[in-house]
This record gives sequence, C-alpha cells and structure tokens, in this order.
Amino acid sequence: MIEIEAKFSVPNNALFTKYAQCNRIGEFYLGQVNTNHVVDKYLDTIDDDIWNAGYKMRVRYGAEHSCITIKSAISAHDRFSVRREIEFELSSEPGDILQWTSQEAMNLVIPIVAGKPLNVKVELKQVRSVRDLFYDESCIGMLSLDDVVVCYGGQELDEFCVLEIEVCNNDQLFALDSISKQLVSDGLFIQDVAKVERAVEAVEKFIQGTSNYVA
Repeated sequence: MIEIEAKFSVPNNALFTKYAQCNRIGEFYLGQVNTNHVVDKYLDTIDDDIWNAGYKMRVRYGAEHSCITIKSAISAHDRFSVRREIEFELSSEPGDILQWTSQEAMNLVIPIVAGKPLNVKVELKQVRSVRDLFYDESCIGMLSLDDVVVCYGGQELDEFCVLEIEVCNNDQLFALDSISKQLVSDGLFIQDVAKVERAVEAVEKFIQGTSNYVA
C-alpha cells in the first residue's frame, strides 16, 4: 500500500480553532468530525536497525482496535509524503514478530532485526480530529487535525499541532497541491519533518539535558 499525504505545522491556537471548525477548504468540503484518542509507540532495536534500514515501525493503540504500521522513511515525491506502507491488526505482543498476521511485514522486518528484541523508541499521545475530504461529492481522502504530546520515560517532552491531508491515490495529488497553497497562504507551514522525527529529536535533547520544554 502507498500512503499519499501532506503535513502542516499549525503555529497557533487561532489557526487550530479555525480548521477545527471550518467545513471547507477552497473547493474541497469536509465531513463530520470523528475524534480519536490514540497512543503511538515507535519500536526499534537497541541499535536502531529498523530506522537505519530506512523504515519506521509504529504500534497504534486506539479505543476500539490496535495496529502495526511500517512505513518507508523516504518519500517518492519531492513535495508531499508518498511512501510505501504495511499495516495490519495487532493480535499479539508487537515484539513477537513470528505471531504477526502480515507475512509481508515479517519478511521485511525479520532480516533487519536479526533476532534482537524490540524496544519503545518514543511514545506519542494524540487527540486526532478526523474528517472525510470531499470533491465533487466524492470522498477522496481525509483531513486530520492532531494535538500531539511526546512522551519518554513517563515524562512529557514536547507538544505540537499538525494538520494532515491524506488522499486515496495519485489521481488526487491535485487536491494536495490546491489545499497546500490555501493552507500556506493562511499561515500554516508545510512540514518536512515527520512527527516521529521531531519526537526523537525531543528525546535526544532530553537525554542530553538540553530540552527547554515545560509541560
């Protein structure tokens, strides 16, 4: 599966509130809000073998179900995030790779980790306000407005807000282009660093004792 999306930093509460309440962006309409509370744990070996192999592995725990997602760290598009993605339901302990329900994921990860245990690299707690995205009365994707808290060792290290637009296939890249222009003109910033990369940077600053964040 290919994930096609654009991410934007939301710099202030006024813009966050605006996009939480709006019902359209240009010629694109938004459906009803579905608010989800999720916890994302990014796993890797002690040597960061998955990360160094060019992938990120996330376990997402939701109220109704949990899943594992493995994404390529490299985008196939120069402006938007177009990445290979493997996603499947979590049916056992995430570190028990041989019990995964996706053979594709097993074939990818087993040679990378080479028997090493998986540990939590960083944890994100998110409140995600998700809405369907419509064009010409057809659903072409979704918008998610996320309040993200970075956690490590039981402490909150950072908090930020992100707006994500995801479309179903390459035929809808025009929507990302159009919406991106609208959002940037309104004061949002295209985010070239993924949530987990910002989170890992916060963890590294915390470990080094250089973090300035106050919860």
